[in-house]
Amino acid sequence: MKKFFSLMILCVTMVLIAAACSSNKANVTLDKKHKPLPDYVLNSSDKIKETYIMVSNYPEVVANVPCYCGCYAQDGHKSNLDCYIDHFGDNSAVEEWDPMSIS
Repeated sequence: MKKFFSLMILCVTMVLIAAACSSNKANVTLDKKHKPLPDYVLNSSDKIKETYIMVSNYPEVVANVPCYCGCYAQDGHKSNLDCYIDHFGDNSAVEEWDPMSIS
């Protein structure tokens, strides 16, 4: 189990590094199946917008990253995914975004 957890952390780190180093921002697009990004994301930095979109594209990866910001006690979050997405619908479509990752 410890090896699996370490492997997942490594995978998430590599995805984040690849996203940060990418010079082609055209690949960072929100799938039309998701609810549009809310104003609090659209009015933030490009990095935050890219991160919200990346999380919507790779929820299974981010779901394996624990969250240590204390939002479990406040909002019942179980992983870092919960800090970005509040609710999924059919076909893993984002139906409700979470503002926790803006602050």
